[in-house]
Amino acid sequence: MGALVVRWFEFFARRPLWLVTGLLVVLGLAASGALRLRFTEDVLGLLPKEDPTVVETRLALGRFHGLERMVVALENDTADALARDVDEAESRLAGVSGVTSIVARVSKEAQDDIATHYLGTAPLLFDEPMKQATEQRLTREEFQRRLQQHIDRQAGSEGISVADSFRADPFGLNELVLRRFERLNSGFDGSLVGGRLFSKDQRMAVLLVEADFPASDTGRGLDFLADVRAALAELPGKSAAHVIGAHASSVDNATVLRSDLHLTVAASVIGVLLLFLVAFRSATPMLLAALSAGFGFAVAMGVQAWTRGEISAISAGFAGVLMAISLDCAIHLSAGFAGTEGDRTQRARLALAHVALPSSMAVLTTIVAVATLRLSSFDGLHQLCEMGIVGMAAALAFSLLAGPQMLRKAGPMPKSESVLGKALGAAESARARLRWVLLGVAALVTAGAALLVPRVAFDGDVTNLDGKSGRTRAAETRVQQAFGTDSLRRTLVVTGGENLESALRENDLAAQALHAAGARYESAAWVIPARQTQRENLGRWRAFFNDARIAEIKRAMVEARATRPDGGEVRFAEGVVEKRFAAFFEAMRAKADPELLDAESLRKRPVWSLMANFVQERDGRLWVGTTAQLADDQLGTLRAGVPSALVVNKAAFVSRMIVLIQRDLALMGGLSLALVVGLVWLTFRRVRESLIALVPVLGSLLWTLGAMGALGIEFNIINTLVTVFIAGLGIDYGVFFVQTWRECGDTAQAAKRLRVAGTGVLLAALVNLAGFGAMSLASHPALFSVGITTLFGIASSLGLTLFVVPTLLELGGRRAA
Repeated sequence: MGALVVRWFEFFARRPLWLVTGLLVVLGLAASGALRLRFTEDVLGLLPKEDPTVVETRLALGRFHGLERMVVALENDTADALARDVDEAESRLAGVSGVTSIVARVSKEAQDDIATHYLGTAPLLFDEPMKQATEQRLTREEFQRRLQQHIDRQAGSEGISVADSFRADPFGLNELVLRRFERLNSGFDGSLVGGRLFSKDQRMAVLLVEADFPASDTGRGLDFLADVRAALAELPGKSAAHVIGAHASSVDNATVLRSDLHLTVAASVIGVLLLFLVAFRSATPMLLAALSAGFGFAVAMGVQAWTRGEISAISAGFAGVLMAISLDCAIHLSAGFAGTEGDRTQRARLALAHVALPSSMAVLTTIVAVATLRLSSFDGLHQLCEMGIVGMAAALAFSLLAGPQMLRKAGPMPKSESVLGKALGAAESARARLRWVLLGVAALVTAGAALLVPRVAFDGDVTNLDGKSGRTRAAETRVQQAFGTDSLRRTLVVTGGENLESALRENDLAAQALHAAGARYESAAWVIPARQTQRENLGRWRAFFNDARIAEIKRAMVEARATRPDGGEVRFAEGVVEKRFAAFFEAMRAKADPELLDAESLRKRPVWSLMANFVQERDGRLWVGTTAQLADDQLGTLRAGVPSALVVNKAAFVSRMIVLIQRDLALMGGLSLALVVGLVWLTFRRVRESLIALVPVLGSLLWTLGAMGALGIEFNIINTLVTVFIAGLGIDYGVFFVQTWRECGDTAQAAKRLRVAGTGVLLAALVNLAGFGAMSLASHPALFSVGITTLFGIASSLGLTLFVVPTLLELGGRRAA
């Protein structure tokens, strides 16, 4: 390997334009493709595309966008001031560009529609839940209570109208219909006060706002959210405004990612610059490393563009960070160049001969480890795998071909030992004196870490990777406190049909299945069932109010007693009940078929504003959404009752993601280690040397898992790939040390060469710490989880390489080259 690359070095030294031209051609092809690359921001695109749970979630969210509503919650200690501010906020928000609809109250027109179209429709809405509620009302106690209220109110100015309404509906069955509209609160457990949706303590009210663009459009979302918050500032009643929902969360994520990007990039760039200046005191090694990583990333992006045409922005970001691993060859080459004597050409040739094989083996083992990402269930890791392999291979090629030529022309001249070299010398001296102590400490830490590994948990909830701001999280907490902890955490059930009638019928079946499962839910089926369902409800009503039931109701009414204002008793004789409440009993018997509710007609009426949130049109079909609170066993009942329904259930989704994460961790971690072990064995062909080379990777994995268990850091769909990173980095360091040791003829030469190799390993590790470790400064949970876990892995790999591997090599004696 060394002889081959030296021949290439000699060739390009004589024909430098060939090398420059070849690199520019490759870079041009890559750039032409990268310019056409489309970046996607769909988080679901990172998940397994063929997994049934993910497919169902994607379909449900794609066809029913009700979850993308923005929720504006106003808070005030005074109910009157809160009501005035709701009206003012509605007026202001109507003038915000991008707002398509606002639901702040049940309008007067909608209330009139309800009175016109729904009073007397109880037989058409008589489903099982209403049947149960009706049965609870048809008692002597309920009639007696309502009779007393009727007598008390009849003494007032509205006596005649009160009498008429009481005779027509003495048990308040129409109230059951009207309360269904009150409960259509889109997941908020409150009540209607003056047509406005208030919390039960009447200190918070909500407005539902829809925008004319998706929440994923964070560019528009940033200005839109600013306009919304400006419109809600300084309301007349001094109500505090809380804005939550998909748009707010998306903007928060984009803002936090942008801020974190500036912070982490600045921290990593400054850290890398300082490290190179301290180590080499020359710009050329730094330029070599930057060009190497940049060339690798550009080629990877180009190949991705020509093969896929698009990539997740998140995957591309992590691939860029992954390029930090590809700096190792350039760093070792620069370290070897700085640690040899002679003119620049001689030093470049010698450094290349020494570095080529171990660097190539290190990169090859890393590529093998990264290749296991292709076996992951998550599509985002497939993209990362492809970019990582291409990028690292291209960066290695650039370092081995162009690196020596750059150093030959402008490499640093030999200087006194750098601060980094002196620090390494001090560490080496300490290791030589305390090698048994250090081995003992390493053994104890390893044993302790092994005990902590079982404490590592798995978090499949992708919402925990959400970079919401503290402001948004506090707003969500306040809304949940006011409207109930489940107001923002519900299962979404989506059914569809070719037309509104068929979609409503499917939704009715879903509502029936939810009721059968014992779940709490809110559904358009309460107030606008399909025509077929209305006929079934009417049949249920007639079966329920049979002759025996009506006789039982009459007895309850006869037994009831009330008191007049003058103290006299009010009661009904058995022969009077039928006559006095003739309209009521006529409705109970329902001999004539009432006119059915027509969804298409109601769709054109103001009352539809209360149901529009449940019905949406997508892909030429009508889709109806229902929100519910479901336990695991209830979810099975729902799926069995309505197999065609699309169900988005957080608990089931999280459970499925945890299974996939555990599978990936076992498969990728185990397979990458097995492949690396096999490759190391093929390289060294000696059990002892192979095991020593594996010490950094095995030890660092164990130490990292132990640290995660101790600190309560959980595995998620993002930091699962850290195991592959650690395997790739740890094996790089171990292979480089063992290969350098093998190439030395005696102990003195080995000590000198390991000193140079150690400088390269130390600088490579510190550069990776600056790159990956900078992410531990991030506020975004996804970036932080990767940064902190990789920080543990790199630090432990470095410590084991510098303080344990040399001792293990020395204990076995020398082997001739």
